[in-house]
Amino acid sequence: MQFTAEVFDQVQRLFDVNGFNDHQLHCVLRFDPDAAPDATILSKAVIASIEAIPILGARYIDGAKPHWESLDRADFARAFTVAQTEADLEAVLVAPSDEGRGPQVKVCLLDARPAAIAVTLNHMVCDAAGFKSYLYTLSAIYTELTADRVYAPRAVTGERSIRSVLEHFGFGTKLKSLFLQSEDNNQTGDRRFPLSEGETDRPFIVTRRLAGERTAPVKAYSRACGATLNDLALTAFYRSLFLYLDLRPGERLAIPVMVDMRRYLENRGEFTALTNLTSMVATQLDYRPEEPFAGTLRRVKAEMDAKKGADIGLNAFVKLDLLFRICGDRIANARLRTRLKNPLICMTNVGSLDEARLAFAGLRPSEAYLCGSIKYKPYFQLALSTYRDELTFSINQYGSGGDRERIHAFLRDVEAQLPIVASSATASATAPA
Repeated sequence: MQFTAEVFDQVQRLFDVNGFNDHQLHCVLRFDPDAAPDATILSKAVIASIEAIPILGARYIDGAKPHWESLDRADFARAFTVAQTEADLEAVLVAPSDEGRGPQVKVCLLDARPAAIAVTLNHMVCDAAGFKSYLYTLSAIYTELTADRVYAPRAVTGERSIRSVLEHFGFGTKLKSLFLQSEDNNQTGDRRFPLSEGETDRPFIVTRRLAGERTAPVKAYSRACGATLNDLALTAFYRSLFLYLDLRPGERLAIPVMVDMRRYLENRGEFTALTNLTSMVATQLDYRPEEPFAGTLRRVKAEMDAKKGADIGLNAFVKLDLLFRICGDRIANARLRTRLKNPLICMTNVGSLDEARLAFAGLRPSEAYLCGSIKYKPYFQLALSTYRDELTFSINQYGSGGDRERIHAFLRDVEAQLPIVASSATASATAPA
């Protein structure tokens, strides 16, 4: 069986070809020492998930008309492995995917106490929202197989095209986005995070988890200010970068952020297809050395509110759809190969992982985080996800040991920027107008 290679399937592959990132999504689920998932059932659940979502059991075929081609069922077993050590688990987690071989998902169980599961999924196939839906599906299949060893999940074979979003907009709105949002998804500025040069680079993921007692006041502060957790994280990211990049007073810095375009779908909460429906929107702030956190937050919130009020993220979808419709796959890929300019610094919020939906036959992870692709130098991205009211910052990078330590220090600084105490009185006094 063959499947169409949709626009973002091809664009995500170009991100790797152009040296932006390795087009792979990552998740780690950790369990308490006294409980662990069953390896046999988990292996069956992985294979059943691939059978239910056929795009996962396919390999990518490049050419004038790129497409996906189904694998033999015997190949599905490659998607599941068991690791004996933490180092082995990390090696599987950061290993690049081979879209031309498949399957497009990998699940690795750490057979130790405490146990852990690492899941990686080819970003060509879906975005972070789709990845979360896959994780919930996998855990649900595991639960069903625990009770019924011959359980077969329903098929997930819905529409994967970005046109499912575009059909909700009229011609005038699309035309307006082409002119008024033209800079929302292009490289803006030449500032780059300080990373090593000329050293041996290896892929790694650096995380910093904020416990519930640290995350709770941050969330309370954001609510009192009428801001989102994303606004607060973006504010802390800006303020840390102002210092790390040694900006001059008044100098502007651009940080694009990812936008889930399911916001425009009526059935956005349903898992009907594994696909990429994420766009990008650029934010910009000038550096004000004496400005308190509340002042920077006020400006970030105003910037994001303005973007949300203007069909946020639409520009990229319109441009890519036009390019592939008019030029066809081969010419569109050739043009993007030379003209695609990715931002040097960006941020993504993959949202909250639902503890109740991650239950493996009643066994729930004690810790969990989800993050995106691993960036090649000089590109740099901050990701955030939440689980059990705990916030995790992560940065995925190809870099040296020194880069890894520098990123650890940077994430400490990002956390230090966040408000520590957030009483109602304090928050109300500093709330953006």
